[in-house]
Amino acid sequence: MDAGTLETERLLLRRWRPDADAEAFAAVNADPGVMRFIPPFRPMTRAESDALLQRTTAHWDQHGYGLWAVEPRADGGICIGFTGLAVPAFLPAVLPTVEVGWRLHPAWWGRGLATEAARASVRYGADALGLASVVSIIDPLNVASLKVAAKLGMRPGRDRVHPATRRRLKVLELDLRPVP
Repeated sequence: MDAGTLETERLLLRRWRPDADAEAFAAVNADPGVMRFIPPFRPMTRAESDALLQRTTAHWDQHGYGLWAVEPRADGGICIGFTGLAVPAFLPAVLPTVEVGWRLHPAWWGRGLATEAARASVRYGADALGLASVVSIIDPLNVASLKVAAKLGMRPGRDRVHPATRRRLKVLELDLRPVP
């Protein structure tokens, strides 16, 4: 299984091409609806989005896995957001763990794509990385993301408080170990 690329029925999950993806990624992060539940709780500036993209690619270099750029297979080359696995260093209370996350441009919402992409990420975590479990950390008001987590089979864990924003976060858990 190639860490650089995963394919689903409708999506290609691939490593980032910063020069080609930065503008589309900035459009995702500049949308108020996307950023409503994600710090800084406002649209990101282009500089903030570029810095996030740099951190995302650095995570790959450090850990050998990370968040993939998501593109629809039918519209090759267009980055519509991300999905994948990352160490949630922003919330030390849950470490050590790996988080499955997703973020798509609103033009692509409501089609089951976040669930499809996240499911492939979870499968990769279990099969290629041998992870025993993953978490997802979601603002309790983010109903759409909570639905994605439920479709993945995630169960509520212990809620936590974001150390910087002081907002409550739902921590959902998914056991990836095979059932005996």
